[in-house]
Amino acid sequence: MIASRFNVTVPDFPGSGKHLFYNTVTQAQVVIDDELKAIIGALPALPQKEESRTAIAQLQRMGFLVASKDDDTAALEKIFKNVWDDHSVIRATVLTTYSCNFGCVYCVEEGVKEPVFMDEKTAVETIAYIEGKLKEYGSKKIDVYFYGGEPLLNMPAIRTVARGLSDFALANDVSFTFGFNTNGSLFTPELIAELKPLGLTWAKITIDGPKETHDRYRPFKNGKGSFDEIIGKLEAACTLMPVDVNINFDQSNVERAPELLDYLAEIGLASKIGKLSFTPITATPKDRGGLRPATEMDRAMMTVETARQVIELSRLALEKGYKVDVGVQARACGMVLRRTSFIIDPHGDLYGCGAFAGRKEFCYGNFHGEEKDRFKGLELWRRCADCAFAPLCGDGCPFGAYLRYGDPLALNCTKESMDYFVRESLKLSYLKKKNLIAGGARSS
Repeated sequence: MIASRFNVTVPDFPGSGKHLFYNTVTQAQVVIDDELKAIIGALPALPQKEESRTAIAQLQRMGFLVASKDDDTAALEKIFKNVWDDHSVIRATVLTTYSCNFGCVYCVEEGVKEPVFMDEKTAVETIAYIEGKLKEYGSKKIDVYFYGGEPLLNMPAIRTVARGLSDFALANDVSFTFGFNTNGSLFTPELIAELKPLGLTWAKITIDGPKETHDRYRPFKNGKGSFDEIIGKLEAACTLMPVDVNINFDQSNVERAPELLDYLAEIGLASKIGKLSFTPITATPKDRGGLRPATEMDRAMMTVETARQVIELSRLALEKGYKVDVGVQARACGMVLRRTSFIIDPHGDLYGCGAFAGRKEFCYGNFHGEEKDRFKGLELWRRCADCAFAPLCGDGCPFGAYLRYGDPLALNCTKESMDYFVRESLKLSYLKKKNLIAGGARSS
């Protein structure tokens, strides 16, 4: 018997001589003491004490201890096979338009934004394509994510797709839900009342700081600030349905985020917002396109510093009574690992990742031709099979690899930042569960 290579230890937490033990394959979590830690370190020699043998047996059942390295590898393979074989949910992202009424200073779709809108014919074909995939895989649920551009600029397409899939779900005894990522400017109570009966269950709005900062980062196209309008829409929406809020940050606005948290709490939204999240602003494919092919970007996706900032902001938000997901979660990239995940753009073109949508070199088909997806099903995770974090990051992020190296299949290792983020997230999650964070009783 040996210790799993997928164990992560947070030393001297929650106290001196105690250690938080976590397994990235089984997601099991337990606190062990110095004595048990030493026994694990001495394996395969077994302890003499009966109580220690009992503890070892329990740790084996939880996946912390395995019979051999081959068994450890088999457990890892099973994770990704289960993800690949999971046909229970069709996860479709539908881009209703590449147009937007905002002029944000950052945008992943910079370079592909254009005044093109999904028409009625394409919307009907979208319904048929999603229905066909459900029947092909025998799925029991359809989850649609409307995106853009600003998806609400094309309400006719949303209405057509939502009504069509809602009717199909009812007639075929399957579940259908949808939501959208919106800048919030068009998110009215009337729209919510219309769409909830069709399956609307969630929405996410981005606010990038207090008024001055947000208006600089996310103005309307005409330069007018959007903060006041967004806050008004958010206040009204939160009385009708769960609305998540995301804060995008870079080194210029991150210090202003606490002011936004204070303001939202002052107007009574801390307990009303669905979930709060924090996302580092990264480079875009347009930035990548301006570089020489062999150039490596200095920064792509999460770094140790941005991971630290996400943790600090999450802790602060919990203290102020916001709902924040702080647990460690496995990431399953729909572009590579999930066969039932896909993106449909306004033209009816198919993509594996929303960040690549509109860039024809990443389009793998459309409604009327053969699908040739060069990414789906690749077992890129095998090159990282000895890493403790492989079960969490999967095969890495093709988008991040493209930004960093110009090659979506390159190994974009972020182990250093992942190590920091996982350990600190485990601490934060533990304190939250034990209600040891100030204000934690108000969070969930």
